[in-house]
Amino acid sequence: MEASYTWHPGAHCITPRWPLTPSIFPDELFSSWLVRTAHAHGCEPRTLTSVVWPGTHAWAFDLDRLHPWANNEVLAAMTGLRVQDLLASTLLPIIRLLHPNPVVLRSSQLPWILPLGCRNRSHAGGLLCCPVCIMDPQPYFRQQYRLAWHTACPRHRALLIDRCPCCYSALQPGRIAAEHPLSNCHHCGCSLGSSSSEAAIESALAFQTFVDTASHSTAAYGGVSLSFSEWMSIARVMISFLKKATRHPTVTALRFCKAIGVDTSQLKSSSLGLPFEYATPAERAGLLGQAWVIMQAGPERFMELAADAELPVTAFPLPALGVPEIFKQMATAFSQHPPHKRGRSGPSHTRAPLEVWHMWNRLQRRMRRHDIS
Repeated sequence: MEASYTWHPGAHCITPRWPLTPSIFPDELFSSWLVRTAHAHGCEPRTLTSVVWPGTHAWAFDLDRLHPWANNEVLAAMTGLRVQDLLASTLLPIIRLLHPNPVVLRSSQLPWILPLGCRNRSHAGGLLCCPVCIMDPQPYFRQQYRLAWHTACPRHRALLIDRCPCCYSALQPGRIAAEHPLSNCHHCGCSLGSSSSEAAIESALAFQTFVDTASHSTAAYGGVSLSFSEWMSIARVMISFLKKATRHPTVTALRFCKAIGVDTSQLKSSSLGLPFEYATPAERAGLLGQAWVIMQAGPERFMELAADAELPVTAFPLPALGVPEIFKQMATAFSQHPPHKRGRSGPSHTRAPLEVWHMWNRLQRRMRRHDIS
């Protein structure tokens, strides 16, 4: 059974002002430890954070990212933990590895970081957990499961879950009452391990293992040595291509997928057409597994097959910042279509019901984001 990669070693409390403060488990998420600290003292998590950061509604934010009002020195003094140990359990160290450009760090939505969709105390997205690990005597939520390339537990080879198997509510341990364990749903109280676990996709697990190992070193892409952020940037472009090819399959895209060995039957189209980071673990696993197939082919093989399939340059949407040089070279294999000439306007196109439904859901999300009623 494969061991799980550990992103931080955990930390022990030294003379805490709060005597029942628990230590941070290896790879434990900051918000998970906050919940356990609150429960250890018999109070709700929002009660604890109101003492540390008075006047703030802390759980209306993603506490695993840094915020100007979150003074960790105060929290460190009360819990007997060093500030650097607290920061190590947040997403900040991993975000800096993924996005060295400080401009990107200010964005509310980051590639490869799973969003929570915070709105007051409700979250549209839930924290992920392994349905087997969460039933351990001391359950907690792991830091690595906030990362979009994690879809399965390497110990149990089980697909991760982000929703209650009974009521399908997004998992929000910050709303669990002090008398209930973290292995229960905050909404219905159901055990998160009550349903049988779904087996992991091996190719997605291979992607996950490779990325975890390469996170603090260089990553090989064919015969090219890339930085971790560069390799992840190229992999994210491949995932965008697969998403686009799944929703709008073209002859050239399917020809390229077949030639490079992509199994399109493994790709699951999102019902709402949302970005990769919003997809379910099963949807992300399918995309990651086939992205791994493309990345394994290397840049030379990619260019050869892209040219043979006559892939258009529009098939691979590039990020706004930090495009690796190797991918700029690979893009030369794409076919350049002549500018589109606007023709005579014809009768209005009648949209399919599913397309209208996608547009309506996107409009609702924008209205909620901008607080438009």
